[in-house]
Amino acid sequence: MAPKGSPKAEEIDAAWRHYGVQIAKKAAQKALLDSEIQANDITHLVAVTATNFGSPGYDQIVARELGIPATAERLLISGVGCAGGLAALRMASNLARAATSQDRPAKILVLACEICSILINSELHAASTSPDMGIGVTLFGDGAAALVVCNSDGMTRENSEKNLPKRFSIVDSRSAITPGTHDEMEDKVTSTGFRLVLSKNVPKLTSASLAQPFQSLIMENGMSGASATDFDWAIHPGGLSIIKGAQAAMSLPDELVVASSEIYKTRGNTSSVAVLAVLEKLRTMEMTKQDIIASSFGPGLTTEMMLLKRWR
Repeated sequence: MAPKGSPKAEEIDAAWRHYGVQIAKKAAQKALLDSEIQANDITHLVAVTATNFGSPGYDQIVARELGIPATAERLLISGVGCAGGLAALRMASNLARAATSQDRPAKILVLACEICSILINSELHAASTSPDMGIGVTLFGDGAAALVVCNSDGMTRENSEKNLPKRFSIVDSRSAITPGTHDEMEDKVTSTGFRLVLSKNVPKLTSASLAQPFQSLIMENGMSGASATDFDWAIHPGGLSIIKGAQAAMSLPDELVVASSEIYKTRGNTSSVAVLAVLEKLRTMEMTKQDIIASSFGPGLTTEMMLLKRWR
């Protein structure tokens, strides 16, 4: 039972939908402006969140307020936590490929939004009834990110020939669950909201999960002679131990994870939003590597990995 004065579930949801929709809409407007694509030209909307599960989803509210056509295909992803940003990007890539096979244009808005601060309610309640106090909630912040994914039919000639904004091509992706790790990272549903559970084993597990999908990506995309240091890396900034663990596992020098380190220092961990923020940081940096590996981790333990290429 929730302590007296504690916000009710419907109040928590209302707060999320007020503030979440605000920042998600702002991120989407920026992405549309940056891509020079109008809201009424969007063909698909892929959204993700780990901190709200109301229906209709927040993506429908944002779509309505932006003026995205009611006929646009929508997909709302949940239950994937910090892996959600790349999971949404993977789904968008698959939709774009499907549209290409049908000779149809695809202009896909990808949206991630998290209001992690609402999790403090359940943690405070747990602390009032138990000597055990979880610190997981203090690792997370609020945020939103958006971008537009197009297939070749969805890009105008003028847009495709421009040098700016700097863009990435999605080459390939991998998604896998590490067996036997179901209880290592999870959001438990309680009467006072979600309660985050993070095992001390998470950094070790995430770093150990990188080698296999990386080898699969390079072997199946004509890059068998490449090493991890031939890529810039967008590692989910889930904490210093996550970034350092990835560096150690893949023998990466500091300069190849500088974007992840910078986002961690300035914005912290914003769950599904965080790795998209790292990619945005990489997009604005003068880097020498044309190829990029992005990776994020979520409950399960799930590892998402993506191979991207910079447009020259």
